[in-house]
Amino acid sequence: MIERVWKEGLARRFGAAAQSYENQSEVQLKSALVLAKLIQERCTEKQPIRILEIGCGTGYLTRTLYPLFPEADWQVTDISENMINQCRETIGSLVTDKPLDKENLTFNVMDGENPDLRGPFDLICSNMAFQWFHDLETSLPRLSDLLAPGGLLAFSSLANDTFNLWHKCQKELGIDRIAPEFPTHDFYEKCLPDCIVDIKHQFFVQRHASGLEFIQTLKEIGAHSGGMGHKPLGTGRLRTLLKKYESYFTGGPIEADYDVVFVLCSKM
Repeated sequence: MIERVWKEGLARRFGAAAQSYENQSEVQLKSALVLAKLIQERCTEKQPIRILEIGCGTGYLTRTLYPLFPEADWQVTDISENMINQCRETIGSLVTDKPLDKENLTFNVMDGENPDLRGPFDLICSNMAFQWFHDLETSLPRLSDLLAPGGLLAFSSLANDTFNLWHKCQKELGIDRIAPEFPTHDFYEKCLPDCIVDIKHQFFVQRHASGLEFIQTLKEIGAHSGGMGHKPLGTGRLRTLLKKYESYFTGGPIEADYDVVFVLCSKM
């Protein structure tokens, strides 16, 4: 019951952010470009025939990958109907060097942790969505079971050093961690023993005029939810935390650091 209510709230927050998402999500765009390149390099010899995308958002990864595999059967999903609609609109206006009919794209509202689509898929991909999964350890094997032999599960997600300074400030002020816990890099190999797992990671920095703008940016992309069971900070405590965070940046913009992991799992 608690998980269902939390996920419904998550879907509402991302749905409310569908219109403002692409104005504030520069790290998500950069990670989509890196992930698409890694997938392209892996699929040079064998083009995927069936593709499942989880957590499409407004379509960063969809728009980047679709021209590379325009003849595949695509199932594009997200937990938010508003995000699905936004992705459908942006992919519909995609302009490339050659005409794309896009009739092979199917859009579905779906909780990626509990997929209701039947495999097998040659490629299952996701950009910056898995950090919102409640039980990633169970979900990843479930998704790998949907892969065809030799198929690829490829995704980007936040890792444990994301917002490191922000969490340091919370600890110094005696404030419990608000954000979800992100996995360490060795987590993925442990929960995907039947796959060949290749892990890369990259740090990205997004700059803001103030700590308040940092918080507002997270809100405008729907990423201001804490982990399940975490209560939001009161106004006074948040103001104190922002002041301490800003004290580390004198004479320059506020920086938010993102530790992004890129995981490519090949089905044996």
